[in-house]
Amino acid sequence: LSLFRQHRFSLSTASAIFNYMGVYSVIFLMPFYLIQGRMFSSAEAGLLLTAQPVIMAIIAPLSGTLSDRLGTRWLAISGMAVLTVGLLLLSQLGPESSVRSIVFSLGVMGLGTGTFISPNNSALMGAAPRQRQGIAAGILATARNFGMVLGVGISGSIFTTLVAQSEGGTMVGGASGVVFYRAIQICFLVAAGIAFMGVLTSASRGE
Repeated sequence: LSLFRQHRFSLSTASAIFNYMGVYSVIFLMPFYLIQGRMFSSAEAGLLLTAQPVIMAIIAPLSGTLSDRLGTRWLAISGMAVLTVGLLLLSQLGPESSVRSIVFSLGVMGLGTGTFISPNNSALMGAAPRQRQGIAAGILATARNFGMVLGVGISGSIFTTLVAQSEGGTMVGGASGVVFYRAIQICFLVAAGIAFMGVLTSASRGE
């Protein structure tokens, strides 16, 4: 716990939690939107969802290389800001949104996540003494799992609470459909707010 006395370490950990909360909110909610709301098949939904991890896999190594040269702070800030924008774009999706807009929104989110992860991980690990690198890595993994649990828990609670307000529960059509899409949009707006908190923590920690 003494590691958390270091400003850079504790804020990098908080930023990681906020990032994974946003990411896993999307991973949890998008299948509902695509399959239940838009009536895509499971295969089609899975193909659309690859936009985020593919972009992230391409960008993360490049971001890591840049962070070694330019420092970690501004890349982490930029990544969380782009993730926030991606979540805001996702919050605008509705029953008539095009496939292109869905893929673009997920791609923006993947760009932000990929830009953020490597610099933030570098900052977190670099803030820990050499003899505590293993502990720091364990805390980073815990932050990822904690963010996943919180993201799914919060978005799931909001979504199910709002959908339950419509007669027919999870039906999509008429008033129930309005509530369904509105619940998805509100969840993504909340996730965007959480991601913006990650922008603030990344900006506060310094290089």
